[in-house]
Amino acid sequence: MQHAIVQRTEQIMQQYFEDLRTIVNVDSGTYTKPGVDRVSAYLRDRFQDFGFSTYFDKQQEFGDHLVATHMGTNPRGGRVLLVGHMDTVFPDGEVERRPFSFAERDGMRIAKGPGVLDMKSGLLIGMYGVRLLMDAGLADYQQVTCIFNSDEEIGSPASKSLIQELARQADAVIVLEPGRAIGTVVSSRKSSGLYRIEVRGVSAHAGVEPEKGRNAIHELSYQVQAMQALHNTIPGASVCVSVIHGGDRSNVVPDYAYCEMDVRATDMAGIAAIEEEMQRVVSHTTIAGTQASVSGDMRSLPFERSERNAPLVQMVKEAGAELRLEIEDVGSGGASDANNTSPLGVPTIDGLGAGGGLAHNPDEYVELDYLPTRIALLSGLVQRIGKHYQHE
Repeated sequence: MQHAIVQRTEQIMQQYFEDLRTIVNVDSGTYTKPGVDRVSAYLRDRFQDFGFSTYFDKQQEFGDHLVATHMGTNPRGGRVLLVGHMDTVFPDGEVERRPFSFAERDGMRIAKGPGVLDMKSGLLIGMYGVRLLMDAGLADYQQVTCIFNSDEEIGSPASKSLIQELARQADAVIVLEPGRAIGTVVSSRKSSGLYRIEVRGVSAHAGVEPEKGRNAIHELSYQVQAMQALHNTIPGASVCVSVIHGGDRSNVVPDYAYCEMDVRATDMAGIAAIEEEMQRVVSHTTIAGTQASVSGDMRSLPFERSERNAPLVQMVKEAGAELRLEIEDVGSGGASDANNTSPLGVPTIDGLGAGGGLAHNPDEYVELDYLPTRIALLSGLVQRIGKHYQHE
């Protein structure tokens, strides 16, 4: 039966590519609300064509989030939530510079364009994967809901609560971020945090009486070295000092300076350990008369490998085996909306989107030859979730 779905997928790929071309050829950077809303409206119409009910979660600053639901044939079956994002990292005008196109790379057929991999192709994998089950009479689930948000690229500040609300109503969550290769899915992601180190000193005239000053930049230089030295000292934790600022005038000993750091960890124990180490570092200063402090937090908690998520990994491996794929579940250092659902205790799996490379890069691409198989893999996983989770 699964192979029949692959054959049906190949038959609808022309329509898939027409949809992909349409939504890629819309500038939909996170802060381009009109563009994101155009993508959202187009996908709403396509969902309705396929038999989904839909609504918009209206936004003022960002694009409107889109929610689409299909009720399956088994009122006691599993409830599935598919999560994807419509926003990209690219500015207005990017589509005009490099619109959707087909090309070849290392002997592979590919498609290019802003957001084609991350993650407009993944949105359509979710939509078409469920449609194939519907058309084949295999919608043996209670319901499938899709939430396509507009602000994931900046951490989902306006959609996190909605995603979590819908996740609490689901038995399992599938996130449609890009897969690495045809035979991989993502079963864990690090947390993502932003922390700031602030140093306060004493200002003075840099030429007349510098000895009366306490140079905050000088002290910050020691703090930066100590913080960066924490990188990889705790298993699975990373630290990257990424922004430094201090001083306002060249003839004044600066009394304030700060740096910002990207900090990540694979589990909650790692978060506690790295935060303890950062506090230890700022508790000591090298330049007398200066004070250092750390602030910030993990903006998304880790998506951890767990026994709770293990059944989904097993199900996707079984779905892959029917397609003659040996599925490997891998970890990622980057965060996604899986980091917003898994900490709730809802079984979550990620990386069910398209394969390709160079996300967030002007040469971003999607590999085309195995797209039908990736769509079929998504169908097989949804079908298994519908049967695995049963309700009284």
